[in-house]
Amino acid sequence: MTRPPQGRGNQRRRPGAKQSAGVDLWRTPGPLPDLEPIAVSQDVTALIRSLGEPPMNGGIEAAYYFGTVIERAAALATALALSADLLAEPRD
Repeated sequence: MTRPPQGRGNQRRRPGAKQSAGVDLWRTPGPLPDLEPIAVSQDVTALIRSLGEPPMNGGIEAAYYFGTVIERAAALATALALSADLLAEPRD
């Protein structure tokens, strides 16, 4: 037995299959939710550190670089929130 070649040309609609209704891409969207203040974490690498050392050769060095990237991303997110006046008031 030979199999028919696979590809897009082989896809046919079954007889009697209904075509789904499309979505109106140009509809007017609903209102956006109210913005909530963003709290800045004191330890942004806590989650990644809680997972333990990466299971690879040089895991300690990799963890250092992962932490550096996470700290940089958190700093940029904080600056963006500050520019939009969305930072929460710091608690004592």
